[in-house]
Amino acid sequence: MAALLLAAAAPAPCAFASNLSARDPSQLTPAQIMQYIEEQKARAAAGKGSDTSSTPSTSAPPMLLEPSGRPWCLRFMPSLRVEDLAEPFRSNVKRFIAALEQAGMRVVITTTYRPQERSYLMHYSLQIARDKERPASVPAWRGVNIDWSHRDRDKLKANLAQAKSAARDMVSGYGISSVPVSRPGRSAHNFSQAIDMVITGYAGKTIVDAQKKTRTVQNFIDLKSVGASYGVIWYGPEDSVHWSVDGN
Repeated sequence: MAALLLAAAAPAPCAFASNLSARDPSQLTPAQIMQYIEEQKARAAAGKGSDTSSTPSTSAPPMLLEPSGRPWCLRFMPSLRVEDLAEPFRSNVKRFIAALEQAGMRVVITTTYRPQERSYLMHYSLQIARDKERPASVPAWRGVNIDWSHRDRDKLKANLAQAKSAARDMVSGYGISSVPVSRPGRSAHNFSQAIDMVITGYAGKTIVDAQKKTRTVQNFIDLKSVGASYGVIWYGPEDSVHWSVDGN
């Protein structure tokens, strides 16, 4: 009769297992101890661990990394649309381009908004290609599962020659020459505050600036002054296609 009472007083298996770590072993009854042993045997027979059978795994599978190389140049594409610029810079650019085209000049836009992921790829491929950054030291960037080091299948050994060659291919694919490429998050393009455009056919043309003054354009420096009147600031000869809200 006492044994039956003890058995009846024992907690259900799930409640016992979940509270085991919080119980004082010296306070367990013989029936509870036997119940725990039988429960462990049943778990082992079912091929389940005693501590994790009721808790699903929350660990995510490791992210698969893809070696660097030219295919990355076709991802995280930039915008060529003036409409993707932020105001008031967008309206300033539209007015400046309208003045350029009215003066008979030709304007080809190559970039407006640039995703930070693309800036990341451009910046570090150039750094590796110029031996200014070791592939293994490039920081990871969220959403870009790139392997800069070209490691083997076991992820143990890097191939520096392949890594540098792939970086040079990316630099070529992006069309980067001697122009600087800002770190991600530091480029005005990332915030829709810059535009890259090629302007041709300007020599000897007359153009109206933002103050309605007619100017004769002799060289690119004259264009710089006209752009500034519209609030579109030229970066400089180091990156002659780059115009932004503040010249950076």
